[in-house]
Formats: sequence, C-alpha cells, structure tokens
Amino acid sequence: MQAVEFFQQFAPFLVNIDLMVMSLQTLLLWRRFISTLAYFSMQSVFYLYLQQKGLSNAQIAFSLSALFFCSQALAIFAGILGDRYGLAKIMLLGCLLDVIAYFVFLSAESYYLIILATMCFGVGSCLFSTNARACLLALAGDEYAAKTRLQGKFLRVTSFSSMTAPLLAIPFIHFEQIESLIWCCFLLEFTLFAFMARPFYQMESVNKLVKFRWGQIREIISGEFIRVHLWLFIPLSVAMSFFVIFPYLFDTKLHAPEQIPVALFINGLMTVALQAPFSKHINLNVSQLKWIGPLLAIGMIVPWFIALHYASLFSAYAYLVVFTVIEVYALTAMANLLVKFDNGTNRGFIFGSSRLLQSVLTFGVLNMMPYLFLV
Repeated sequence: MQAVEFFQQFAPFLVNIDLMVMSLQTLLLWRRFISTLAYFSMQSVFYLYLQQKGLSNAQIAFSLSALFFCSQALAIFAGILGDRYGLAKIMLLGCLLDVIAYFVFLSAESYYLIILATMCFGVGSCLFSTNARACLLALAGDEYAAKTRLQGKFLRVTSFSSMTAPLLAIPFIHFEQIESLIWCCFLLEFTLFAFMARPFYQMESVNKLVKFRWGQIREIISGEFIRVHLWLFIPLSVAMSFFVIFPYLFDTKLHAPEQIPVALFINGLMTVALQAPFSKHINLNVSQLKWIGPLLAIGMIVPWFIALHYASLFSAYAYLVVFTVIEVYALTAMANLLVKFDNGTNRGFIFGSSRLLQSVLTFGVLNMMPYLFLV
C-alpha cells in the first residue's frame, strides 16, 4: 500500500514533465527520490567496490565515517549558508558536488582520492538535504501538523528510494559489473543536475534571507537539545553503520555477497511501511528518552552478537528486522523532536546543529566498529 500511495502522489509527473508548473515541495521530493536512488545503488556496492580496490575493513570503515561526518558535521554550515544566501543556491551547489564526487570516485586509483570522493559525497548530500528539509518547513508555514507531515513525506521518499535502489544493484553484483553501476549513478546524477538547475532558482522566494548571528547558537543549542542527541546517539550511530556491518556479515561471515542488496531492500521496505505510523504516533520528550534511548541501544547491540554467534541466513535476517525497527523508531523520534525545537526563524541552522552533534558521535562509533563489532 505504501508503494501504491507513493506512485499515486507522484503520478502527475508521468504525464507532465514541465518542472515549472510543479509545486515546490513536490519538486524537492522528486529530486530527493532520484538522487537517493543513485546514492543507495552506489552504497549497495560500496563495501565490495572498495574491497576490490584493496582496502582493508578499517580503511573502508574510515571512508564511510568520513562520508557520514561530512554529511552531518558540515550541515551546520550548510544551514547557515542556506539561511544567508538562499536555500535553492546552496542546494544546487550540493547537487554539483555530488556529480564531482561520482567522477572522482570512479577515477580514484589511491586511498586518498577515495577519501576525497567520499568527502565530496558527504558535503554534497549535506548541502542539499539540510536545506531541502529547511525549505519544506518554510513551505509548511507555522502549523506543527503541516511541518511533521512534510518532514514525514521527506523521510518516506528517502526510505522508498533507498528501498528500491538495492534491486538495481543485484544484477551488477551477479555479473561482477560493479563499476558499471557506479557509472550509471554518475550519469543519472549529472543529468539530474542539468535538468534541475533552472527550477531550483525559482525557489528563492520561499525563505527570508537571514544573516548568521552567534546568538542563534544560544537560541538553538540548549541543554535539552544536547540531551536529546546524547540519549539517541548510540542507536543512530549504529544505524549509520549499516553499510559496514551487514556487508561484513553476509560477505565475510556467510560468503553470500549477493544477499547485501537483498538485505538493504528489506531494510528499505520495512522503513517505508513503518515510517508513516511512526511519524504520526511518536511524540517523545526528553524525560521519556532517558529510559527509551538506552533500551534502543541495547536492542541494536546485543542481537548483533547473537547473530554472529549463530551465523546463518536466518540469524542475519532476524537481526535485520530488529535493526530496522529500532532504526526507524530512533530516526523518526529525532525528526519529530527537531520540529518541536524549531522556532520558525532558524530552520536551516537547527537541522545543521543537530547533524553536527550527531556527526561527532557517529564518527567515533563508526571507527570503533572494526574492533568491537566486526569480530
């Protein structure tokens, strides 16, 4: 039903492809869908591609941590730039960096160029997604229900495309044409950038340009804001490690690399199914997170070692189900809490501040993965 509702929502595009008559929110959601489709197709083979390049597990984990760090830590600057110079211009710059990232990633012959490419991926994703979510808040106005509804749509579009993407990777893995898949992603991203450049400049009227003030930090980063991130950082950080732990489980432990995109597809399918009810019903506060946060962390960590001990396809997929439910719950809880913290002025800055805090914590957790999880 989620898939049917998704295509019903976007059906007009199949008939009329004139971007100038589309609503701004639909335009943003479409761009998010297509770009995420390419990104997660590439991520489905990221571990295998870097293994072919001769990188170790620790180097692959560091590459991913660099990607996620750039996509989160720099979001605070993405928010500042979007508020100051216009959301659309900064989003378009992010799209350009995505194109550059694919080109460098494909041409890289050294570990350092791969790190550069992953950093470009992170910065590009950061500039677009941070300001796209801020733009959706601006389009929603001041009503809390409208804000959460658009944020829910953004998350569902992301989840649906990330669910669909692994299916595209399966034949490329089977026929050992991983590099060809990344070339397809590059061409798709390049075409998308050229196609979206002009319409993006029509978005300038949706946000009032705001020059950064240091006082914004005091307005946004309160003690409560920090505590929310501390209680949720373990489940959110482990969730970001999907592209390390599951490829390790299926490829290294079970010698079944073709199961990696299948697992990612199931993860995306469950996310799409759970996102709507979770977005509607999760309404937590900081006091509740004091006991819910640790339970989510335990629920992600303990089953992992059980799955490793009883290494089989059954244990791997059983853990995948547990992992996905907790992942969606934690991500949705954080998204809804950020809407509560929004003061109506610093929309780009609040998402950037949140992702900065998450990035620092996630960077540490990801780099400990090879030593604590991949055993």
